[in-house]
Amino acid sequence: MELPAEDLELIHALQIAPRATWTQLGAALGRHPTTLAARWERLRADGRAWVTGHPGSQGCATFIGLECRPGHRAEVLERLCASSQIATVEESARAADVRLTVLTRSWQQLARDVLPLLRADPAILRTQVTVTTRLYAIGNNWRLDVLTPDQQRRVAALHPEALRPPGATPTGLTEMTAVLQRDGRATAAQIAAATGTHPTTAARQLREAIETGLIALRCELAQAHCGYPVPCQWYVRVPPAQLEAAVRYLRSFRTLRLCASTTGDTNFTFFMWLRTPEDILDVEAGLQATAPGVQVVESDVGVRTHKRMGWLLRDDTTATGEVVTGPGPAAP
Repeated sequence: MELPAEDLELIHALQIAPRATWTQLGAALGRHPTTLAARWERLRADGRAWVTGHPGSQGCATFIGLECRPGHRAEVLERLCASSQIATVEESARAADVRLTVLTRSWQQLARDVLPLLRADPAILRTQVTVTTRLYAIGNNWRLDVLTPDQQRRVAALHPEALRPPGATPTGLTEMTAVLQRDGRATAAQIAAATGTHPTTAARQLREAIETGLIALRCELAQAHCGYPVPCQWYVRVPPAQLEAAVRYLRSFRTLRLCASTTGDTNFTFFMWLRTPEDILDVEAGLQATAPGVQVVESDVGVRTHKRMGWLLRDDTTATGEVVTGPGPAAP
């Protein structure tokens, strides 16, 4: 069931400016700050929306499809959700029983620390590994379509973009990221308490981490409440000369949550939230009209997401509040 318009407006604003103050958002949206704060606390307490932080795009993002032994899927899912290296765990409707998004600092770390665990699990029959070689869009980029263009411009002015390349890694970056993964709107005082620094120092380090892209922020929404209940991931082959056109077409969709070049049998993957299964054909037709050389090898509709960017989810797609933290780059 889709949320009321006022809730969706607030979530759209937080997608654009996840750490804007209630006073700033109130001015941009024409709402009282206290009303916005109370509305957000209700949404967060119910698990219908949350703001989370995660490491930026530096590192290695890998997608792994798993086939489980008959009757063992539930135990495999439980073990995978408990792993801090695995950001997202989804049940699949295609050949793979489970789809994973694994986040590591490097390919070497994935090969050393993650793949041996999966291959040693007696309940997992087969694994298929796909490594991203370039990211064009991630979950931070998806947007609702409820604010007016003027409201979007005013809210966008509140959020600093990644302005400069990272320099020295700030002290306590891992601890700061863990705090923000649990609550992307955590205060400088809360971050300081977790990292053992002064609030002024924590505020400066947080600002630097966001401005350099070392930390990314996103406002997440329970999928069942956003009006786009169908998740689908495509695996396609794109001629290099048509890659730019394909990316430009896919970026026109507000609910695009992943777009990446990859290794494997296909060289490109993208992931969207859709209103109905019929939309899958429309997306494919538009893509092939834009880039005629594209070959759609597979479209995989998700059955259920058990874990998204470390957050454990209920059957109804709301967040339980339990977060399994771990280092890694951005993911869908």
